Amino acid sequence: MTGELPPKVPFHALTVIPHKTGHLAVGIDGEFQYLDAALSPTGEVRKPFPMGVRHTCITNDVVVATWVDHELLMARMAAFKFDTPLKDGVERGDLRIRTSIDTALHPAGSAWSHVLDAEPLALCGHPTGFAFVLYSKGIYAMGRDAGEHWRVELPTWAELKKLPRANDIVTITHSNDQLKVWSRGGGTQSYDANSGDLLSTHVFHYDGVLQQVYADATHELLVYDDGAVVWLDGGVTLVEGKLAGPVQHAFWNEEERAWRVAGWREELRLSAEGVERTSMPEIPVHILSVDRRVMMLLNNGEWIDSAL
Repeated sequence: MTGELPPKVPFHALTVIPHKTGHLAVGIDGEFQYLDAALSPTGEVRKPFPMGVRHTCITNDVVVATWVDHELLMARMAAFKFDTPLKDGVERGDLRIRTSIDTALHPAGSAWSHVLDAEPLALCGHPTGFAFVLYSKGIYAMGRDAGEHWRVELPTWAELKKLPRANDIVTITHSNDQLKVWSRGGGTQSYDANSGDLLSTHVFHYDGVLQQVYADATHELLVYDDGAVVWLDGGVTLVEGKLAGPVQHAFWNEEERAWRVAGWREELRLSAEGVERTSMPEIPVHILSVDRRVMMLLNNGEWIDSAL
């Protein structure tokens, strides 16, 4: 399905987050811009905080984001309500003279904001809250008001101990009231999202370094550093594919019963019938479905329709 394309996004996007009345485009350098349901801008580009955005997630009508700056050794986590106007924050130079927690500067226009004392490794939203992982600290489950519900220590897997950094957590997912953390070596632990009780521990063996996992109900798409992707349904491998370069983004398309994947100058569709692919001259950074129309946001800010 094709039609008129939305206006260009005027920055290099990290993600596009859908919500009840539209979308929020987020740039890798901290830019925010509201878009309507058809992906047209509804406001100006704002930069609430002068750091690069690392992670984003949504819990109901609140978006949570993290900012990390290795040069300044600073990190923040903050939430924004979609019915609140975006604001420009302070300049980067202002951060250098406000280094204590008591005098710390925070993202402008946020509903709440916290200073993080370690690097955030993963962030995941769900209907009643969100969860995140901090380096060398643990796993934290929070409510939408940022109140802590529970925390647990970072897991390790004995059979991965001899592999370099195989126990490092790379992502966290949510489905069926469970939070599941994944390590570079394929180690997983699942927790009850409400209580934090450990439900299962496992290692998924695959010849590669896990980078990301996308999850929707029982469907999981494992993404590896060499461009390999593995579709699991209830833990069972259904389809495997291989991209020419790194995966940029993916989502589960329930209408097609297929994974849609944006790669390095290519697009894939993984379904029960196998793998379809098409090449393109630009790099797609995000892929999504709007009114049954699958579209990709390119590295240059332009939108295109899927060719698959």
